[in-house]
Order: sequence, then C-alpha cells, then structure tokens
Amino acid sequence: MKGCLSLIIKTAIAVLVFFGLVHIGAVDYIKEKINERTNPPQEEMVDKTKDVVDLSEIDEEYSIDRNLKILKNRMIIAQHNATGQKMIMIEPKNESIFTKEDIKNEKVEEILKDTVSKYKYLPVKFDKIEVTKHGEFNGIGQKIPYAKVRVEISNLPVKDMDGIIGVAELENGKNLIVISVNDEGKYSQIITDAFYKKVK
Repeated sequence: MKGCLSLIIKTAIAVLVFFGLVHIGAVDYIKEKINERTNPPQEEMVDKTKDVVDLSEIDEEYSIDRNLKILKNRMIIAQHNATGQKMIMIEPKNESIFTKEDIKNEKVEEILKDTVSKYKYLPVKFDKIEVTKHGEFNGIGQKIPYAKVRVEISNLPVKDMDGIIGVAELENGKNLIVISVNDEGKYSQIITDAFYKKVK
C-alpha cells in the first residue's frame, strides 16, 4: 500500500511539473530549440556557407536547405521555394573528380557515369544519365560551362529529372561542381541563372 501511494504521489508531481512547464512556455521553448537545430535560421545558414560561397545576396524566393559534409565532400543545397528546383554546390574532396575540361569534353556523358560509379554509397541511385546539350551561363562571377542532363532515378518517388551540371572555380583555386535540377519537364534555366548570378 505504501509503495502504491508513493507511485501515485510521484505521478501526481510529474503531472504538476509538466503542466507547470507548459504554463510557463518551457515546452514550446524546447520545441523551438529543437526546430532551430534541425532548421536553423537562413542568416545562420548563410554564415556557415561563407567558407565556400557567399549566399548573402540571394533573393528571398530561394532558401538554403542543407549544408553538409559527406565523405569529406562539402555540399550546399538551396531551393527555389515556388517550384522546388534544387541548386546544389559541391566542393569535392578530390578536385580532379570533375573539371571544366570534363564538362566541355564530347564524352562528358561517359565521364559523368564513371564519376557517379565511384560513389558506391550515394543516397540516390541513377539508372540512366543522358547529356542533351552543352552551354554556359554567368554565375559566381564567371562563365560556367555546363552540360544539360536528363536522369532516371531508381530509388526515389521522383523517377525522372532534368537539369544541368557545371563546374566553377572558387577564389581559392578549387573546383565547385554546380548542379540545378527539377522534376522532368519542370526545369528552368532562368531560375538557375537568377540564383547563381547572386552567388559570390
């Protein structure tokens, strides 16, 4: 009986503490802090990417989603909020993994397939990569050569995507692989150009 009474008292105290925390807003505060950790403010995201690129001047229609380090490769992912088009910037661990010369090469399709095959643990599995044209656009203070690509993906709900892959050169002399993709038929070069023109 004594043990049962002790348990009831402890439960009552725990309930009172919980309602007290709710009343003073502590639970909302904890939720807010967790949200800040998983979705930090844009100013913080901009600040954390400055060692690679300066995104402080991008328009409000774009947001920075991720700033990651995967197998020593740095990856920054931004999004055009209205269309979901992704802009991905990769500073590879191995600078020679993909170069401007590769982009301009007529065999760029084979080079791309070979590059992807080197990354066995990619979260996205490509069934097909097809290069449809070559070009260049202005961004990050330079002319960026690119290849327009169509890809088929085997392990995501979205199966087909269109976009571009290009290579820019950073101020430190390193290569920066720039990618912009959207669902098949929804890709817009205008959105890509507007984003990368604001990247420094």
